[in-house]
Amino acid sequence: MKYYLLEADDDPSTGAEVESRDLPRNETAKALIFDITAQQSSGTQATRVNLAAQIDQIRIGAAESNRVSEIDGEDLDAFNVLNGNEVNFDSSASDNARVSLGYVYPFDPFCLSPEVDFNQPFGISGNVARKVEVSYAADGSNIDDKRVAIGIVTSPTATSGYVAFHRDAYAVANGVNNFTDIPQPGKLLGVFNYETTSASDVTSDGVHRTGQTIQEQAITINRKDVLGHIYPTTAAAMSGNYTANLTDNGYSFWNLGFTNKVGGLGVPSGSSEIPQNMEIRTKGGSSADAARVYAVTLNTNV
Repeated sequence: MKYYLLEADDDPSTGAEVESRDLPRNETAKALIFDITAQQSSGTQATRVNLAAQIDQIRIGAAESNRVSEIDGEDLDAFNVLNGNEVNFDSSASDNARVSLGYVYPFDPFCLSPEVDFNQPFGISGNVARKVEVSYAADGSNIDDKRVAIGIVTSPTATSGYVAFHRDAYAVANGVNNFTDIPQPGKLLGVFNYETTSASDVTSDGVHRTGQTIQEQAITINRKDVLGHIYPTTAAAMSGNYTANLTDNGYSFWNLGFTNKVGGLGVPSGSSEIPQNMEIRTKGGSSADAARVYAVTLNTNV
Protein backbone atom coordinates (compact mmCIF):
# COMPACT_ATOMS: atom_id res chain seq x y z
CA MET A 1 0.00 0.00 0.00
CA LYS A 2 1.09 3.58 -0.70
CA TYR A 3 -0.29 6.74 0.91
CA TYR A 4 0.92 10.06 -0.50
CA LEU A 5 -0.05 13.48 -1.90
CA LEU A 6 -1.24 13.54 -5.49
CA GLU A 7 -1.39 17.35 -5.17
CA ALA A 8 0.33 19.43 -2.48
CA ASP A 9 -1.76 22.54 -1.71
CA ASP A 10 -2.97 23.51 -5.15
CA ASP A 11 -3.67 27.26 -5.28
CA PRO A 12 -6.65 27.84 -7.62
CA SER A 13 -7.46 31.34 -8.85
CA THR A 14 -10.20 33.36 -7.19
CA GLY A 15 -12.51 32.61 -10.12
CA ALA A 16 -13.97 29.30 -11.28
CA GLU A 17 -11.56 26.98 -13.06
CA VAL A 18 -11.05 23.32 -13.97
CA GLU A 19 -7.86 21.36 -13.35
CA SER A 20 -6.93 17.72 -13.86
CA ARG A 21 -4.34 15.42 -12.30
CA ASP A 22 -3.03 12.03 -13.41
CA LEU A 23 -4.13 8.91 -11.57
CA PRO A 24 -1.54 6.13 -11.15
CA ARG A 25 -1.12 3.93 -14.22
CA ASN A 26 0.19 0.72 -12.69
CA GLU A 27 -1.56 0.61 -9.32
CA THR A 28 -5.08 0.41 -7.97
CA ALA A 29 -6.32 3.71 -6.51
CA LYS A 30 -8.44 3.03 -3.43
CA ALA A 31 -9.36 6.57 -2.33
CA LEU A 32 -8.78 10.25 -2.97
CA ILE A 33 -8.67 12.58 0.05
CA PHE A 34 -9.61 16.23 -0.54
CA ASP A 35 -8.12 18.52 2.12
CA ILE A 36 -9.53 22.05 1.70
CA THR A 37 -8.15 25.04 3.61
CA ALA A 38 -8.90 28.73 3.18
CA GLN A 39 -9.04 32.03 5.04
CA GLN A 40 -12.06 33.76 6.47
CA SER A 41 -12.55 36.99 4.51
CA SER A 42 -15.30 38.77 6.43
CA GLY A 43 -17.06 38.91 9.76
CA THR A 44 -19.72 36.51 8.50
CA GLN A 45 -18.52 33.08 9.60
CA ALA A 46 -18.07 30.54 6.79
CA THR A 47 -20.32 27.50 6.99
CA ARG A 48 -19.51 23.87 6.23
CA VAL A 49 -21.34 24.02 2.91
CA ASN A 50 -19.46 27.23 1.97
CA LEU A 51 -16.20 25.31 2.14
CA ALA A 52 -17.50 21.98 0.80
CA ALA A 53 -18.87 23.72 -2.30
CA GLN A 54 -15.51 25.34 -3.12
CA ILE A 55 -15.04 22.15 -5.14
CA ASP A 56 -17.95 22.36 -7.55
CA GLN A 57 -17.51 18.87 -9.02
CA ILE A 58 -15.11 15.92 -9.02
CA ARG A 59 -15.03 13.88 -12.23
CA ILE A 60 -13.22 10.61 -12.78
CA GLY A 61 -12.00 10.42 -16.37
CA ALA A 62 -11.28 13.92 -17.67
CA ALA A 63 -12.65 13.41 -21.18
CA GLU A 64 -16.45 13.33 -21.10
CA SER A 65 -16.45 10.33 -23.44
CA ASN A 66 -14.33 8.45 -20.89
CA ARG A 67 -16.01 9.76 -17.72
CA VAL A 68 -16.98 6.95 -15.37
CA SER A 69 -18.11 8.96 -12.32
CA GLU A 70 -18.96 12.50 -11.17
CA ILE A 71 -20.26 14.09 -7.99
CA ASP A 72 -20.65 17.64 -6.63
CA GLY A 73 -18.28 18.61 -3.81
CA GLU A 74 -21.02 19.47 -1.30
CA ASP A 75 -22.79 16.20 -2.17
CA LEU A 76 -19.61 14.19 -1.56
CA ASP A 77 -19.27 15.82 1.86
CA ALA A 78 -22.85 14.77 2.70
CA PHE A 79 -22.21 11.25 1.38
CA ASN A 80 -19.21 11.02 3.71
CA VAL A 81 -21.30 12.11 6.69
CA LEU A 82 -24.10 9.66 5.90
CA ASN A 83 -21.58 6.82 5.77
CA GLY A 84 -19.84 7.56 9.05
CA ASN A 85 -16.98 9.78 7.90
CA GLU A 86 -17.93 12.95 9.77
CA VAL A 87 -14.80 15.01 9.14
CA ASN A 88 -14.28 17.90 11.55
CA PHE A 89 -14.98 21.38 10.16
CA ASP A 90 -12.89 24.28 11.50
CA SER A 91 -14.37 27.75 11.18
CA SER A 92 -14.14 31.20 12.72
CA ALA A 93 -15.76 34.62 12.36
CA SER A 94 -12.37 36.35 12.69
CA ASP A 95 -11.04 37.92 9.51
CA ASN A 96 -8.11 35.93 8.01
CA ALA A 97 -8.70 32.99 10.36
CA ARG A 98 -7.93 29.59 8.84
CA VAL A 99 -10.95 27.44 7.95
CA SER A 100 -10.70 23.81 6.84
CA LEU A 101 -12.70 20.77 5.78
CA GLY A 102 -11.91 17.45 4.18
CA TYR A 103 -13.76 14.59 2.51
CA VAL A 104 -12.96 11.30 0.82
CA TYR A 105 -13.79 10.04 -2.66
CA PRO A 106 -13.87 6.26 -2.08
CA PHE A 107 -13.06 4.04 -5.04
CA ASP A 108 -13.12 1.24 -2.47
CA PRO A 109 -16.29 1.34 -0.32
CA PHE A 110 -14.26 0.16 2.68
CA CYS A 111 -12.00 3.25 2.52
CA LEU A 112 -14.54 5.76 3.80
CA SER A 113 -15.44 5.43 7.48
CA PRO A 114 -13.20 5.38 10.58
CA GLU A 115 -13.38 1.56 10.27
CA VAL A 116 -11.31 1.73 7.09
CA ASP A 117 -10.08 -1.61 5.69
CA PHE A 118 -7.33 -1.33 3.09
CA ASN A 119 -7.30 -5.10 2.46
CA GLN A 120 -10.53 -5.35 0.46
CA PRO A 121 -10.15 -6.11 -3.29
CA PHE A 122 -11.65 -2.87 -4.62
CA GLY A 123 -10.43 0.31 -6.29
CA ILE A 124 -9.95 1.82 -9.75
CA SER A 125 -7.11 0.91 -12.10
CA GLY A 126 -5.30 3.01 -14.67
CA ASN A 127 -6.94 0.88 -17.35
CA VAL A 128 -10.29 2.48 -16.49
CA ALA A 129 -9.45 6.14 -15.85
CA ARG A 130 -6.20 8.06 -16.26
CA LYS A 131 -7.22 11.40 -14.71
CA VAL A 132 -9.28 13.07 -12.00
CA GLU A 133 -10.79 16.41 -12.99
CA VAL A 134 -11.56 18.97 -10.30
CA SER A 135 -13.92 21.86 -11.07
CA TYR A 136 -13.33 24.69 -8.61
CA ALA A 137 -15.98 27.25 -7.74
CA ALA A 138 -15.10 30.92 -7.43
CA ASP A 139 -14.12 32.12 -3.95
CA GLY A 140 -17.21 32.84 -1.87
CA SER A 141 -17.98 36.20 -0.27
CA ASN A 142 -16.63 34.97 3.08
CA ILE A 143 -13.78 32.73 1.85
CA ASP A 144 -10.55 33.56 0.06
CA ASP A 145 -7.06 32.19 -0.62
CA LYS A 146 -8.22 28.57 -0.74
CA ARG A 147 -5.78 25.67 -1.06
CA VAL A 148 -6.62 22.07 -1.92
CA ALA A 149 -4.32 19.14 -1.15
CA ILE A 150 -5.29 15.79 -2.70
CA GLY A 151 -4.12 12.66 -0.94
CA ILE A 152 -4.27 9.23 -2.54
CA VAL A 153 -4.17 5.66 -1.24
CA THR A 154 -3.06 2.98 -3.70
CA SER A 155 -2.49 -0.75 -3.71
CA PRO A 156 -0.43 -3.01 -6.00
CA THR A 157 -3.15 -5.68 -5.96
CA ALA A 158 -5.75 -6.19 -8.66
CA THR A 159 -9.29 -4.88 -8.22
CA SER A 160 -12.70 -6.54 -8.42
CA GLY A 161 -14.58 -3.25 -8.94
CA TYR A 162 -14.76 0.43 -8.02
CA VAL A 163 -17.35 2.85 -6.61
CA ALA A 164 -18.93 5.12 -9.24
CA PHE A 165 -21.42 7.97 -8.84
CA HIS A 166 -23.89 8.41 -11.71
CA ARG A 167 -25.43 11.88 -11.35
CA ASP A 168 -28.92 12.86 -12.52
CA ALA A 169 -29.82 16.51 -11.80
CA TYR A 170 -33.21 17.91 -12.82
CA ALA A 171 -36.28 19.84 -11.70
CA VAL A 172 -39.13 17.60 -10.54
CA ALA A 173 -42.74 17.83 -11.67
CA ASN A 174 -45.56 17.07 -9.24
CA GLY A 175 -46.71 13.46 -9.47
CA VAL A 176 -44.42 12.72 -12.42
CA ASN A 177 -41.90 9.87 -12.37
CA ASN A 178 -38.30 10.48 -13.44
CA PHE A 179 -36.19 7.45 -14.35
CA THR A 180 -32.45 7.48 -13.61
CA ASP A 181 -30.38 4.93 -15.50
CA ILE A 182 -28.31 2.42 -13.50
CA PRO A 183 -25.38 1.59 -15.80
CA GLN A 184 -24.06 -1.92 -16.30
CA PRO A 185 -22.02 -3.85 -15.25
CA GLY A 186 -21.73 -4.46 -11.52
CA LYS A 187 -23.89 -3.95 -8.46
CA LEU A 188 -26.15 -1.16 -7.23
CA LEU A 189 -24.76 -0.11 -3.84
CA GLY A 190 -27.40 2.49 -3.09
CA VAL A 191 -29.36 5.58 -4.11
CA PHE A 192 -28.06 8.94 -2.89
CA ASN A 193 -30.41 11.95 -3.04
CA TYR A 194 -30.54 15.67 -2.59
CA GLU A 195 -33.97 17.31 -2.51
CA THR A 196 -34.38 21.07 -2.19
CA THR A 197 -37.55 20.72 -0.11
CA SER A 198 -37.10 17.99 2.48
CA ALA A 199 -39.58 16.77 5.09
CA SER A 200 -38.31 19.34 7.58
CA ASP A 201 -39.03 22.16 5.10
CA VAL A 202 -42.73 21.32 4.68
CA THR A 203 -45.00 23.67 6.65
CA SER A 204 -48.39 23.37 4.92
CA ASP A 205 -51.20 21.82 6.94
CA GLY A 206 -52.13 18.29 5.86
CA VAL A 207 -49.16 17.92 3.52
CA HIS A 208 -46.98 14.94 4.32
CA ARG A 209 -45.31 13.20 1.35
CA THR A 210 -46.61 15.35 -1.50
CA GLY A 211 -44.96 18.59 -0.35
CA GLN A 212 -41.40 17.32 -0.60
CA THR A 213 -39.24 17.48 -3.72
CA ILE A 214 -39.25 13.66 -3.79
CA GLN A 215 -42.42 11.81 -2.85
CA GLU A 216 -41.14 8.26 -3.26
CA GLN A 217 -38.53 6.08 -4.94
CA ALA A 218 -38.24 2.54 -6.26
CA ILE A 219 -35.83 0.38 -8.22
CA THR A 220 -37.37 -0.78 -11.48
CA ILE A 221 -36.65 -3.20 -14.31
CA ASN A 222 -38.42 -2.41 -17.55
CA ARG A 223 -40.22 0.36 -15.60
CA LYS A 224 -41.81 -2.10 -13.13
CA ASP A 225 -41.01 -1.77 -9.42
CA VAL A 226 -38.79 -4.60 -8.14
CA LEU A 227 -37.53 -2.93 -4.94
CA GLY A 228 -39.53 -0.37 -3.00
CA HIS A 229 -41.24 1.94 -3.16
CA ILE A 230 -39.99 3.79 -0.11
CA TYR A 231 -39.98 7.42 1.05
CA PRO A 232 -36.81 9.53 1.39
CA THR A 233 -37.51 9.73 5.14
CA THR A 234 -37.55 5.91 5.26
CA ALA A 235 -34.04 5.79 3.77
CA ALA A 236 -32.96 8.63 6.06
CA ALA A 237 -34.23 6.78 9.13
CA MET A 238 -31.78 3.95 8.41
CA SER A 239 -28.80 5.99 7.23
CA GLY A 240 -29.15 8.59 9.98
CA ASN A 241 -29.17 11.77 7.93
CA TYR A 242 -30.22 14.11 10.75
CA THR A 243 -26.71 14.55 12.11
CA ALA A 244 -24.98 17.68 13.30
CA ASN A 245 -22.47 17.63 10.44
CA LEU A 246 -24.94 17.24 7.58
CA THR A 247 -25.27 20.56 5.71
CA ASP A 248 -28.90 20.02 4.66
CA ASN A 249 -31.70 17.67 5.72
CA GLY A 250 -32.50 17.19 2.04
CA TYR A 251 -29.80 14.51 1.81
CA SER A 252 -30.62 10.81 2.14
CA PHE A 253 -28.93 7.53 1.23
CA TRP A 254 -30.91 4.38 0.45
CA ASN A 255 -28.20 1.88 1.42
CA LEU A 256 -28.48 -1.37 -0.53
CA GLY A 257 -25.31 -3.02 0.76
CA PHE A 258 -22.59 -0.40 0.38
CA THR A 259 -20.28 -2.10 2.89
CA ASN A 260 -21.76 -5.52 3.61
CA LYS A 261 -19.59 -7.38 6.11
CA VAL A 262 -20.73 -10.80 4.89
CA GLY A 263 -21.45 -11.85 1.30
CA GLY A 264 -21.36 -9.66 -1.77
CA LEU A 265 -21.98 -5.93 -1.96
CA GLY A 266 -25.17 -4.35 -3.29
CA VAL A 267 -27.98 -5.69 -5.43
CA PRO A 268 -28.78 -7.93 -7.23
CA SER A 269 -27.60 -10.48 -4.68
CA GLY A 270 -25.40 -13.47 -5.37
CA SER A 271 -23.48 -13.66 -8.63
CA SER A 272 -26.08 -11.68 -10.60
CA GLU A 273 -25.18 -8.19 -11.83
CA ILE A 274 -27.16 -5.10 -12.84
CA PRO A 275 -29.53 -6.17 -15.63
CA GLN A 276 -30.49 -4.18 -18.68
CA ASN A 277 -33.18 -1.53 -18.21
CA MET A 278 -32.63 -1.19 -14.46
CA GLU A 279 -33.53 2.33 -13.27
CA ILE A 280 -34.33 4.44 -10.22
CA ARG A 281 -37.91 5.70 -10.28
CA THR A 282 -38.32 9.02 -8.48
CA LYS A 283 -41.79 10.52 -8.10
CA GLY A 284 -41.73 14.31 -7.85
CA GLY A 285 -43.61 16.39 -5.31
CA SER A 286 -45.59 19.62 -5.43
CA SER A 287 -42.57 21.77 -4.57
CA ALA A 288 -41.45 21.34 -8.22
CA ASP A 289 -37.85 22.27 -7.49
CA ALA A 290 -34.36 20.82 -7.95
CA ALA A 291 -33.32 17.27 -7.19
CA ARG A 292 -30.08 15.35 -7.62
CA VAL A 293 -30.30 11.56 -7.73
CA TYR A 294 -27.16 9.43 -7.82
CA ALA A 295 -27.00 5.75 -8.68
CA VAL A 296 -24.04 4.57 -6.59
CA THR A 297 -22.61 1.45 -8.19
CA LEU A 298 -19.75 -1.00 -7.87
CA ASN A 299 -18.55 -1.06 -11.48
CA THR A 300 -16.93 -4.42 -12.24
CA ASN A 301 -15.61 -3.41 -15.67
CA VAL A 302 -11.99 -3.26 -14.53
